[in-house]
Amino acid sequence: MKTHYNTLIIGGGLAGLSCATHLANHGVDFSILEASERPGGRLRTDVIDGFTLDHGFQVLLTAYPACRELLDYDALRLRPFEPGALIRQQGQFSVLGDPWRRPTQAIATLTNPVGTLGDKLRVAKLRSSSRRGTLDRLYQRPATSTIDRLNRAGFSASMIDQFFRPFLGGVFLDETLQTSSRMLEFVFRMFAEGDIAIPAEGMAAIPRQLSDQLPQGTLRFSHTVVDLARQDGKYRIGLSDGSALTSDRVAVAVESNAAAALLGDASMETPWSGTTNFYFTTDQTPDRRKLLMLRGDESGPIQSAVVISNVAPEYAPPGKALISVSVDSADMDPETGDTEATESQVRDQLESWFGGEARRWNCLHVYRVPFGLPVMDLDPVVQPTTVRRLGDADVPAGTLVRCGDYLETPSIQGAMNSGLRAAKELRKEPRP
Repeated sequence: MKTHYNTLIIGGGLAGLSCATHLANHGVDFSILEASERPGGRLRTDVIDGFTLDHGFQVLLTAYPACRELLDYDALRLRPFEPGALIRQQGQFSVLGDPWRRPTQAIATLTNPVGTLGDKLRVAKLRSSSRRGTLDRLYQRPATSTIDRLNRAGFSASMIDQFFRPFLGGVFLDETLQTSSRMLEFVFRMFAEGDIAIPAEGMAAIPRQLSDQLPQGTLRFSHTVVDLARQDGKYRIGLSDGSALTSDRVAVAVESNAAAALLGDASMETPWSGTTNFYFTTDQTPDRRKLLMLRGDESGPIQSAVVISNVAPEYAPPGKALISVSVDSADMDPETGDTEATESQVRDQLESWFGGEARRWNCLHVYRVPFGLPVMDLDPVVQPTTVRRLGDADVPAGTLVRCGDYLETPSIQGAMNSGLRAAKELRKEPRP
């Protein structure tokens, strides 16, 4: 096997795969070193007893620019959610729809008891503001926390607590809503300009599509990088089996804390938000709509739930239904929480939603995801990919780069776009 490459990419997650796709399209000699036995990083899917289970509740926003550039949506066989949400209010679900995309929902949305009429008008204003100007200009807007942005916009406490906290809390993995207001406007823009969808074969179909398009043999699994150094004008990449490779250029496409360790820069480290996801199966769907369900005015561990097999029938065998339930990390720590105790509380809440049958649902699997999203202040939103120093050695510009969603928005878009930016930097002529 080769021991020297023009370019080596450390990490086969979405950032590394996107970087590799761009390099492959421009004829660059490269290889990806992936520690695990599969591509995709945090985007994972299992098939258990014929059910398709994503690791945590994950979706693709089809408006993501990097996804539109790199992915074949038709080949992914995307299954869209119905726009809007079902919100628990006064013991029943009420539809809070998207009247811009589903005009027939306008009356139901306006009469929905969640929030006031003024709140609905403020949603329209926030939606319009998020779509104004370019994405780059949006990234440069003055930043505050999401909760401060919502309060300043005049949203009522009930609208914030019953809609924004469970909904955005699931997106950001942060129900305190301390996430940057730039992220709020970014996701509102993406929601307005495309679908929320999942591939028919699970979210892992996204990295699988990217990896399948790479030249054969360029993705090397079970290759764990333990050391990165600059020696004799080249990069030396030490592997866990004691071997080493060399390269003229390197892209470090691992998560933030691993990148910090490899590059010797603790400032790259980030805290993480986690989540816990329960999957239940039953013979009959409890609700036939393709809408996300939010806990609304209720207390309890459930943040949101969805009959995911309504959205993508391929997620369940014929005659079966699959329900995905997300629990707020504040109610259950993904690393130390008691899943059995939480499951009992989840069943109590599901029984109040769907009747006694919910207590008999089969809990097929529980995913504890302590490293769901990096926690970032997004100031600035887009951070440089280029690394100019490795240990005690200065490195030529454009020969050592990093990529990952911790350098942009914590999202599929952030991971893939940072990979594209890193690849473009690697293709430039090195500068001293």
